[in-house]
Amino acid sequence: MSVTPPPHRAALDGVRGLAALGVLAFHVWLYRDDRPHGRRSALVDHVLFSANLGLVAFFVLSGFLLYRAYARAALTRTAPPRAVDYARKRIARIVPAYYACGIACVVLYSTVGPDKILPSANELPAFAVFAQNYSLDTLMQLNPVLWTLSVEAAFYVALPLLAALTIRLGFRAHALALAGLIGIGIGFTMLHHALRLGKVAGKTLPEYIGVFAAGMLAALLVERRNTSLTEVFTSMCMLLGLAMVILRAAWNESSLGDPLMRAALLAPLSAVGFALVVAAASDGRGPAIAWLRARALVYAGLVSYGIYLWHVPVILVLDDRGALPASLWPRLLVVGAATIAIATVSWRVVERPALARMRARRRRAVGWGKPAVEVS
Repeated sequence: MSVTPPPHRAALDGVRGLAALGVLAFHVWLYRDDRPHGRRSALVDHVLFSANLGLVAFFVLSGFLLYRAYARAALTRTAPPRAVDYARKRIARIVPAYYACGIACVVLYSTVGPDKILPSANELPAFAVFAQNYSLDTLMQLNPVLWTLSVEAAFYVALPLLAALTIRLGFRAHALALAGLIGIGIGFTMLHHALRLGKVAGKTLPEYIGVFAAGMLAALLVERRNTSLTEVFTSMCMLLGLAMVILRAAWNESSLGDPLMRAALLAPLSAVGFALVVAAASDGRGPAIAWLRARALVYAGLVSYGIYLWHVPVILVLDDRGALPASLWPRLLVVGAATIAIATVSWRVVERPALARMRARRRRAVGWGKPAVEVS
């Protein structure tokens, strides 16, 4: 038997859109000469600083969506996604737009600036293979947000291997194994901070494996339930999830608790919160998630990868040319409009055609009698 995907949920695109816009808002706030440094006092600064949690939401979404087919295969004892189908879709989804953005950044920085984060020619191959995180010479260079793609790519490679270890386990052992990954992530973060392992260690998969695992565990639990969530349960998941995200943001802005423990628990706390939100958006119903289907949010979710890739280069180039307003809200409007326009082009010219070619190859493979497995 083959594994078929769950039906597409517009609310998930809404979650993607919120995550992408949140990260954009955070970086618009961050890349300003007059932003507050040190302890933040104004509510708007607290909120915009915490908008960087959109990154956690993206990692949780990846864990949930990509692991769901493996979770279903484990529970139903059916065939998991074929490695070749999985790899082709992952490559088609992230590589063409990633390369297009990277090449464009090199051209832009070389011609109009800024050139201070432009890697040397012999450093560019590291970016080509998503290895920029493993050297201080390339970390946060070219396009600072690309470090997250290095972590994401590492997760893509690790996921089938992790699934091979868990797919034959019974449900309880399976769930415990995924919960154990969350524990491993907490343990690595504590080790990283206690031993001061440095910036490179903090930008690797072990630091974030617990965040991905929260999404993976949510996928397993949703598949175990095997029915849509009731309106009441959907509301409970949304309220609890959002409360955990808000609690994480408030805790991060406070000085409560042991610093080492706080550093280790902040990401898992928000990851579990986002996992509840994602589960509700994917399989829930009712007014608690209806707002996530707003057309603007769904469209932002559709082009979210382009928003994520392009917003920092837009900020850097426009700021270097003196084309950005000094005030926060006009600055946010200019960056948002320019980024969404570029993201729309990226989706229509690069991302969607790459996915269409991948699907066409898959259909040809099916036509030749090869079994096909759709993956998210």
